[in-house]
Amino acid sequence: MNQSVEPSKLTMHKTQGCLVVPIQEELSKEAALQIQRSLLEQIHTTSVKGVVIDLSGVKIIDSVLWEVFSKTAQMIKMLGPHSVITGLNPGVVISIMDLNLDVRDVTTAMNLEDALEILTQSFNLQADDAESSEDDENNDDFDQDIVTEVDDDGV
Repeated sequence: MNQSVEPSKLTMHKTQGCLVVPIQEELSKEAALQIQRSLLEQIHTTSVKGVVIDLSGVKIIDSVLWEVFSKTAQMIKMLGPHSVITGLNPGVVISIMDLNLDVRDVTTAMNLEDALEILTQSFNLQADDAESSEDDENNDDFDQDIVTEVDDDGV
């Protein structure tokens, strides 16, 4: 990667029961790992059914960054929610394929709307399977911004 920018803030938006994490700058491995930690902590403390990681601001993804984001998606699944990575530009997709990186356990979408649709369908399938034994508390219908500080030293 040519240039690594350490983000000072990571803004997460909660909408439609999902946490949306827009990443709008090039990242170093350390910054990506800090985003991973912040995101997992937020999922642990906030009730969400899905997570969208929007990489539309990332123009270059090497094997190290892809590993961080694909493992983040797997970690999110271990915590319960489903996740979708969106915003991959054609150059990033070509790089991922040229580097023969593992994409098997990663759900992707073209844009935020498609990602939310995938997650909504997932919610509906889960609700059908469980036959909704309890009424959901529909406090997920509002939008909420969550700003997390991301330090350069990973703290």
